[in-house]
Amino acid sequence: MERLIVVSAILPVHLQKEGREYTVKVSPGGLVTALKQALHHRKAIWVGWAGITGSISRKLKERILEEGKKEGFLLYPVSLTEEERENFFDGFSNGIIWPLFHTFQAYARFEPPYWKAYRQVNKKFAHLIKKISSPEDLIWVHDYHFFILPEYLDKLGLKNRRAFFLHIPFPNPELFFKIPWRIDMLKGLLKYDLIGFHTYIDRKNFLQCITEIAEDVDPDSTEPVVTIRFENRQVKVGVFPISIDFEYYDSFARDVRPPDKKTKIILGVDRLDYTKGLIHKLKAFRYFLEKYPQYRCKVRLVQAVAPNIKKLPEYDSLKVEFEHLVSEINGKFGTDRWTPVQYIASRIPFEKLVSYYRYSDVCWVNSIKDGMNLVGKEYAASNVDENGVLLLSEFAGAATELNNFSLLINPYDIEGTAVSIYRSLTIPAKERKSKMRQMRNHIKRFDIRWWTNTFLETAFGKKIEDFPPLEDDIPLHEILQFP
Repeated sequence: MERLIVVSAILPVHLQKEGREYTVKVSPGGLVTALKQALHHRKAIWVGWAGITGSISRKLKERILEEGKKEGFLLYPVSLTEEERENFFDGFSNGIIWPLFHTFQAYARFEPPYWKAYRQVNKKFAHLIKKISSPEDLIWVHDYHFFILPEYLDKLGLKNRRAFFLHIPFPNPELFFKIPWRIDMLKGLLKYDLIGFHTYIDRKNFLQCITEIAEDVDPDSTEPVVTIRFENRQVKVGVFPISIDFEYYDSFARDVRPPDKKTKIILGVDRLDYTKGLIHKLKAFRYFLEKYPQYRCKVRLVQAVAPNIKKLPEYDSLKVEFEHLVSEINGKFGTDRWTPVQYIASRIPFEKLVSYYRYSDVCWVNSIKDGMNLVGKEYAASNVDENGVLLLSEFAGAATELNNFSLLINPYDIEGTAVSIYRSLTIPAKERKSKMRQMRNHIKRFDIRWWTNTFLETAFGKKIEDFPPLEDDIPLHEILQFP
């Protein structure tokens, strides 16, 4: 029987050491959230890092298995040394690919040990996949950590069909070719049977990068899926904009209580990351309060900033600058009864988040660069009263889908964004409801099930329903038999 093996950098749950004990936590991040919605309660085998360095005992593997079963998966943790974790995650993945692919090339650090660790960890993942897989299994690999994984699968003799989806943007050649190991990365990617991107722009950038090494490449094709040739193989390259579980957000939102709302609310939900345009957002909001003083004491920005698990100095500096700006704005404009910026320095619990989504007047996504950004889709799915407005950066992947239903902004344009804030608060009710209704209908049609099935059918000729459901009584030896 064909099984689905899912590969991502981290598992949907991870171990965290607290004192002498380990606790199991749900992993943060849009990738994990989306895949959990896509694969819920299917007997998918999920391979990834468990969050701790060193070997993982049988007892901890059992705990990971039990927590994984609650989420509907068979989890296989990969062990990494501290050096591998540092150079693979903080080094190559988050110190080179992440900033460069998001157009922050000044933050990229091209250190040779990073590339060595990237190869080493991809090889380690390949060896685990070989131990747990059968020849008929289908391998679905996710994100920028595994460009070269197929190279090691081939060396181990694995001929399984394999597909890859990139959850972040793909840069243009001028940026990508700055990477010293760029050709190895491209050749590694071209060993997948299907390569998927969020947008046509990302795919065009990728196809432009491979014009010298692959055949039948047409970067300007408007077909959702194109076929190219590389080393006597056919490789499909497609556009698959990821989405959310619309029905889940919609039904949950109908039962939530409204937050304390004495003013109009502009909602921001972000991770602490330089890609999210947080500083630009605060500067634009400050300019809005200066330009439109009549809105003082009548509107507030509720900005949630979840901590970033990446331990890099750029995020420490960003946090300091952001909090300084919050204090400056609140000190300049605030009163005894009104705080312009309500800063929530944590991840908002789901029920409260959906409550904010439903009752906020505006949701503001200000990304400098984003692969997709699902906040706008979550907001629309939760906005069951159809009273909200989405203020959306034109540099978020979601803008290619939702541009007709939202107000697009350029986050670098502080004055223009301030004007757009004003527009978002003054749109006539009829127009507001019409745009939100159209956006909700679009997201309902092209939801996470559409994304999953479209990708899997293109890659393997299968739908997610074709894979068996997860039984409750999985014997432990199924997951504990490997080293």
